[in-house]
Amino acid sequence: MPISSITYPGRYSYAYGNIVYQVTSTAMSQYKFRFVFDVYMNSERIARLKVTPQNEDWGQIDIARVIQSYMDSDPRNMGKPDAASPISKAEWGWLEKDVLIYNVLIGEEFSTTPDGDPILYDGLGNIGDPVYDPAGDDRWVINGVKDWFDKTTDLSPFFLDTNPSSEINGETERFLTDSPRIRYVRPTDWGTLSALNFHTYPEWLVSEPIYGALYEFFDDNSGLISSGISYNVIYNGGWRYDCSGNTDTQIVYPDYYKKYISYVGAFPQNADYNVGIPDGTKYYRVSLVKSQEIQPPPSPQPSLTPFPTPSITSTPSTTPSSGAPPVSPAAPSFSPTPTPTVTPSVDLSCDPCNRYTIVNNDKDLTLSITWTDCNDGSTNGITLNTQTGYAVCSCNTPVRIAGSTDYDINFEGLCR
Repeated sequence: MPISSITYPGRYSYAYGNIVYQVTSTAMSQYKFRFVFDVYMNSERIARLKVTPQNEDWGQIDIARVIQSYMDSDPRNMGKPDAASPISKAEWGWLEKDVLIYNVLIGEEFSTTPDGDPILYDGLGNIGDPVYDPAGDDRWVINGVKDWFDKTTDLSPFFLDTNPSSEINGETERFLTDSPRIRYVRPTDWGTLSALNFHTYPEWLVSEPIYGALYEFFDDNSGLISSGISYNVIYNGGWRYDCSGNTDTQIVYPDYYKKYISYVGAFPQNADYNVGIPDGTKYYRVSLVKSQEIQPPPSPQPSLTPFPTPSITSTPSTTPSSGAPPVSPAAPSFSPTPTPTVTPSVDLSCDPCNRYTIVNNDKDLTLSITWTDCNDGSTNGITLNTQTGYAVCSCNTPVRIAGSTDYDINFEGLCR
C-alpha cells in the first residue's frame, strides 16, 4: 500500500519559513492509521513525527520548527577557528550552521483490526522503517527567513554567471542582501557581505564558485586610483586550497556544504587590511571574481573577470566621518560580513617554502598540528575542528601533535 507525495520542499528552503510535506496513501481507511515522518540531519535521524490525516485525501506536516532547533546564530568565523574571530572582521569566512543538509523518509502505521496494535510500514508497501523519499536526494536548508506568502525559493539572482568570458551583470547578480548598493561608511567600520559559493555538482551547472574579491578605489573625479584582489583560499579563511589550476581540481572537504555561503570583508577596515586603501580614495567598489578554467597566478591583479555584483559605491555620506572612504558593495548578502585578504607575500627564511593542506576527516575528534614558519623559523600550531581543513606555508611537513588520527596532509607546491 505505497505512499505518494502531493507536494514536498524544493532543493533549497529557508529554516524560518515553511518546509511542508503533503502525502497521501491508499491505506488511510485502515484502523489507527498515521503517517510516519523520519527527519534526518546530515544522515542522522533527529526526529520521528506521526501525523493523522487531516482529511480523507491527505496528511500534511511542516518540519520547519524541527530544523530551526538545529540552527544557531554563532557569529564566529569558522574559516579561522583557531582565532575565534567574529565574522565581521574576517578576511574570508563561513559560519558553522549557515547551511544544513536534511532529508525526510516517510512511512505509515496502521492496524487491520479495531483493537490491534499498529504495524509500521516503510511507505513502499513493506513492513519496516520509513524509506519512501519523495524528493529522491538531499534537501538543503539555509539559516534565513522567508515570508509565508512567498511560495518560491528563487536563488537565481544570487548565482554567479557560469560563462567564463563574461562579466557579471551588477544589476542582476547580487550578494545575499537587500541592502542598498551604495553605502556610506566610516573609516573605522568592519563588516562583510555574504554570497552563494556553490562549488560542487550540480550547483556548478547554475553558479560559478567564488575565486576572489576585486577592490577598486576611485578619486573625487571617479578616476581609478588602484585595484587589488583578495583570494578565497583557506589561508585567508576561505574554501579553496590555492588559487592555481582548474576549478574542478580543487579537493572538496567533507563539510563542503557549510561553505556554500561565503563571507568577504567589504568595509573600510577589512578592505584596508586585505589590499590597502590608497591615499586620495573618495569611494571604492567591491565585487566578486569567479573561478576560471585556467587561473592566473595569485598576485593582486585586476585582470580577472570581475563580478560587478556588489557595488558599494559611496558618495560621501550625509554625515560621513572625515576621510571616510565610501564603500561600493557589490550586491550585499543576507548574512554577516567577513573580510578577505590578499595572499601574503612570504619573506622566506627557508628554501624551499612549501604549501601544505591539512584536512581533519574525523567526525568526532579535533586535530592539533604544528609547522615551521617560513619567515622566521618559529613553530606555529592550530587545532582544527572536526571535518575541516587548513593550508599553511611551512619549511617542512606539518606534524600531528594530538587528537584525530584520521587526517590528510598534502603537499600542494611552492608558496608564492
